[in-house]
Amino acid sequence: MECFNYKITHSGNQATIVFQAPRHGEISMVFKFVETPDGSKGLCYDCFNLALGQDMQAVSAEEELAQDISLIINLIDNTDNPADDINIIDTFDAIIEKHISQYGRLVDTDLCSNIAYIWLALKSLSEKDSNGETFGPVRRIRLLEMLMGRAEQRFGDYLYLTRYSNTPSGIRPYLVSFNEFKKNL
Repeated sequence: MECFNYKITHSGNQATIVFQAPRHGEISMVFKFVETPDGSKGLCYDCFNLALGQDMQAVSAEEELAQDISLIINLIDNTDNPADDINIIDTFDAIIEKHISQYGRLVDTDLCSNIAYIWLALKSLSEKDSNGETFGPVRRIRLLEMLMGRAEQRFGDYLYLTRYSNTPSGIRPYLVSFNEFKKNL
């Protein structure tokens, strides 16, 4: 399943990743680039946050983001209709299964990042298609709802939600299994 075909370049506080899509050729994405004091490189993107219930700026490790989006583009662009819900769900299932096999669980922040990556890939591919579906805010919300529902249905046993508690030393995050969370609703 691994198929990474991309090149990253940096200019100032921006990183451009050029992906090679099977049918659409070069797909270019520009991200705000940040470097931490330890030298690790991160890229910023908009992402829905379950704990906050709203969009926020998220940061992912540069290589991880590039590899994940490269894989998503490869999976989606190898289909006859990349924007078709069935193709999107099949791609989602493949990347979430890969994540779960690697980490043994699916934390809500990782789920939301993967949905954001799918959105970025679909939006970029649609921009290359002269008669493709446009991916505006309404389509993004629909995609988020569809894939959140799919995660609950198919991967609920592996899903963990981030919760927060106040402690004397400040706010502390902790994980709660989705199934346990549902019991307390």
